[in-house]
Amino acid sequence: MQSSPSVPSTSGRRFRVRDLSSHYDAPTFDLVFHDTENGVERHSEAVWSSKEEAALEAERLDAAQLRPVHWEVCRQKSGNLLNF
Repeated sequence: MQSSPSVPSTSGRRFRVRDLSSHYDAPTFDLVFHDTENGVERHSEAVWSSKEEAALEAERLDAAQLRPVHWEVCRQKSGNLLNF
């Protein structure tokens, strides 16, 4: 049996895992991208059923140096919440 890969608690400073479970009937996580160039935070379109899966995807995106500016804005850097 293979051991599971190490899952970082944070995925750099550009991505973080957000727990949306309180809005659903099951464990649900998405990613938040800190879009410093545009001064906003964006949330992923996809959701994952575990924090570990979401963290691995965040690591993949970060390693590829992707900037998902097509994701919907969820917060302006001023702190104004736009979407949960």
